[in-house]
Amino acid sequence: MLIVYRIFWIVGLIALIAELVILANPRQVAPQRAADWEIVQQGRFQLRAPKRFQVERDPLEVLKLSASGGEIRILDTIKLGRGDRTGLMITIAAPGNPLPPTGFGQQAAQPAFDMSRFLRRTHDMHLAAIREDWGFTNFKELKRGTVRIRSVQGIRSDYEYTIPHPVPFLSMPVRGYLITLPLSQTEVIHFNAYCPPNSFGDYEKIFDQIIATIQVQQGGDSGFGGWLR
Repeated sequence: MLIVYRIFWIVGLIALIAELVILANPRQVAPQRAADWEIVQQGRFQLRAPKRFQVERDPLEVLKLSASGGEIRILDTIKLGRGDRTGLMITIAAPGNPLPPTGFGQQAAQPAFDMSRFLRRTHDMHLAAIREDWGFTNFKELKRGTVRIRSVQGIRSDYEYTIPHPVPFLSMPVRGYLITLPLSQTEVIHFNAYCPPNSFGDYEKIFDQIIATIQVQQGGDSGFGGWLR
């Protein structure tokens, strides 16, 4: 019986070591060669992304990010990822409620659509959706500031959270950032990028390259959408 217990103990120890090795696996190394990239086209999005990233369009993400009461409407979303700790989610959002009419003599009755306010509101709500995700703990917004991409100004929030594990020292920290930019007169686009903290420097460059190549098929109105074409 003692031998059996020792065998179980050894098997458990091997499994623990294997899990630790997986967590530190070199697969987290960011792709560097041009051959590691490919053109991806899904929904309204076309972009250049690493081949190692899995591309998916999950309807559940639309439900998770949509605001209660219909304040925000998610128009399209795409996720590029490598496991739970590395990925980039791109989301297009618009007001959920009908916009005020802009016809002659009607603007005085209702205020015009305020893109600056909508930008801040959707950014905060997207952060809240990450914070309230049951799969994460210890979410913190580290800093917030303005960002400019292709001459369009938006908001960037850097954050961190933890993916918990029943064995505390196996819990996995994550570092990321959320960028929200105007896409058209009534739409915004979110870039939610995240990875292990020790790979953040490398993957931030990868995320920047993906964002630099993205093209978005025209949506409801023309507006400012040309910055991504």
